[in-house]
Amino acid sequence: MEETLTCWNSDPPDRTAKVEEIDHFVARGMRRVYGRGDYFGPHHSFNMDIWMDRNQRLLMRCWSRCIDFDWRSFEIKGLNKSDIPKPDKTIGLQDFWLPKAVRNAYENWIMEEF
Repeated sequence: MEETLTCWNSDPPDRTAKVEEIDHFVARGMRRVYGRGDYFGPHHSFNMDIWMDRNQRLLMRCWSRCIDFDWRSFEIKGLNKSDIPKPDKTIGLQDFWLPKAVRNAYENWIMEEF
């Protein structure tokens, strides 16, 4: 596994995907398909949520409760609905389906804000 800033539970799949920055969005009415939080010390929290809207678009929000950090939003293109695992209450949200482009966008945002 390649060295990264955050700890992922799996290697990225061999899928092609693009991540494009978009304006902030309201997730009301969307289904959350992935979420994670990473903490660097007591005052630096970084979070990523991925939502699916009613048109099957995948939207990603990178956010923090830290007042000094700017939130960023992205659209993930090139993934099919079938690429996303069904929720499993016994094991939680899995990262094995997240392509490298998604992981890189999240880690780049952390490095820019840190």
